[in-house]
Amino acid sequence: MKILALITEYNPFHNGHIYHIEKAKALTEPDVTIAIMSGNFTQRGEIAITDKFTRTEAALKHVDLVAELPLLNAVSSADDFARGGVHIADKLQATDLVFGSESGSIDALINAADESALLEDSPEFNHLLKQGYSYPRAISALADSTLLSSPNDTLGIAYINALKESDSLIRPGTIKRIGNNYSDASLSSAEYSSATSLRAALFQGDTEQARKFMPESLINQMMNSHLASNEDFYETLKTVILTRSAAELKNIYMMTEGLEHRLKDKIRSADSYDAFLSAVKTKRYTWTRLSRLMIAILLNITNDVMNQHMLTDSVRILGMTKNGQQHLKSIGNVNIITNVNKKNRDLVSQEVTATEVYNTFTGGQKNDFNTPVIIVP
Repeated sequence: MKILALITEYNPFHNGHIYHIEKAKALTEPDVTIAIMSGNFTQRGEIAITDKFTRTEAALKHVDLVAELPLLNAVSSADDFARGGVHIADKLQATDLVFGSESGSIDALINAADESALLEDSPEFNHLLKQGYSYPRAISALADSTLLSSPNDTLGIAYINALKESDSLIRPGTIKRIGNNYSDASLSSAEYSSATSLRAALFQGDTEQARKFMPESLINQMMNSHLASNEDFYETLKTVILTRSAAELKNIYMMTEGLEHRLKDKIRSADSYDAFLSAVKTKRYTWTRLSRLMIAILLNITNDVMNQHMLTDSVRILGMTKNGQQHLKSIGNVNIITNVNKKNRDLVSQEVTATEVYNTFTGGQKNDFNTPVIIVP
């Protein structure tokens, strides 16, 4: 039996994701397809434009299961993001993991993964980290391969490394990205457009152009609800940063090199989230890294919380088809959580809290208690 896993964010779900799913299915010919999806906060350090339940409904038109990636993996570095996704894929007995990449070559990515592993042990790599380089930037600066500087290739390498690290038997595979680049803010002139460009278009009110690149039913649903952005929580973030001491902020995950003082200084005069991050951003602190830090501050994710985080035998299922439901029944030694209640809440407490916080800023009403697992034919 072949079980295909896809590690995703779907922020928002669009036609490029459908292309990825269909091409991955053609590559592996699976009996079951699983999307392992970030919840209401994402790896780019952004609040999801629409809630995890809405995104699950859209995905279930094309996959059999949607499992939630644990929050602490979803809002962390590429390596932790990959570890969380691979762990869930293993627990759900996946045989194949297929991801998008700029290169489209699994052999090249495996070779680049080997190169990155060797670089990690070099004195030069550790020297760059001490200088404040992020992991991807340090690897990219030392590597011969251009694959280590492209965002989806870099994430693909993280998946490959996570599979090796966990001795997983899952086979990695990749589909070449088409359309505009991952980080492009303008809509594509081609058939597919990136999630980044679609979010930008939707926030600018350019619905009709965005409609060309998304499922009709989803965009209609989104137009009747609040589209969330990090600006929604800026005033709360400002209050938290100003009222916490520098010592308290220093304990937040990813807070390094006295950055807490820079945040407290710059936030006093910034009147928006974008203005604040623009004032804080430097060559050393990228926008994405800072955005992830803001999510950690907002959700009070401390170094202690991250150090104590362990991947468990519990898997939160957000939605399933009848085929996916049958697959779940065949899995043993895994605690499958479909509906959250008082008894199992502690097993997904971070995700429950994140949803409650999300609803505070967006006015959403769906939470982990009042929204049962989504089941479609």
